[in-house]
Amino acid sequence: MGYILGIDVGGTNTRLGLVSEQGELVEFVREATKQYNIEGQALPLFLDVVKRYLQNHGEGRTIDAISVGFPSTIDKERKVVIGTPNIAGLNNIPVVETFEKEFGIPVFLERDTCLILINDMEKNHIPPSGVTIGIYYGTGIGNAISIDGKIFTGKHGVSAELGHIPMRGVHGRCGCGNESCAEVVACGRALEHIMEKHFPNEDISYIFSEHGDSEIILQFIDDLAIAAATEINILDPDHIIIGGGLPNMEGFPRHELEARIHKYARKPLPDEDLEFIYSKEGQESGVMGAAIHARHQLKK
Repeated sequence: MGYILGIDVGGTNTRLGLVSEQGELVEFVREATKQYNIEGQALPLFLDVVKRYLQNHGEGRTIDAISVGFPSTIDKERKVVIGTPNIAGLNNIPVVETFEKEFGIPVFLERDTCLILINDMEKNHIPPSGVTIGIYYGTGIGNAISIDGKIFTGKHGVSAELGHIPMRGVHGRCGCGNESCAEVVACGRALEHIMEKHFPNEDISYIFSEHGDSEIILQFIDDLAIAAATEINILDPDHIIIGGGLPNMEGFPRHELEARIHKYARKPLPDEDLEFIYSKEGQESGVMGAAIHARHQLKK
């Protein structure tokens, strides 16, 4: 039996696991990303994390490939991590070349959000034909697009940056360096700023259950909806997946979000035929998506 080593790199944790040909996940672990979040040393230290994992968990197992997801912009060929805003040093690094030279097996590289979308499509039995979009409201806005079973990457490999669509009337600098991005007002970081200003000393975990009908929170939901409707109006997707930490928080007003997406969706279509699928992503979603992606690539 061969396994895929799936790796999901996050700003706080890096998740690793071995996934069998039958889709069984074993030896799932989390490592602190901060141990290699060091300018100039990130790649060799990350390589050490993977080598140590395989020494501890890969002995006696055949590893068919390594598949890694990064919260980064990645080149068109899916070989190099171009930029990673929240992890120092993971910029312009040749991940595939370095790992294939070290381990002697195929290595696949993709954006983390794309791998979560791949896993969601598999779990929800969504066919590859047509257009499926994934919008993941977390610390930022994660976004991925599948067209006829292929992840859409664009000319330079950096498509589907929904969080960085400029919005008129939005003022403030985004983490990407630009001003007026959707993420300035429509993501987890924006919600934290709302908490600090309007609900200080309260637990953010209960913001929706306790203040979901307040004007400022309804405006926040409206901003989330504008971002989603923008992509829906452009792509007219067959399937819409919504996920991330925000929609899974206690009391999150899903019906309000959907109503406001309908408000901004083009009439009569696609507005009259929108269907929303909510992702039940867990800690292992990126690892599982990485393995599914690798199996598809190996078959090619």
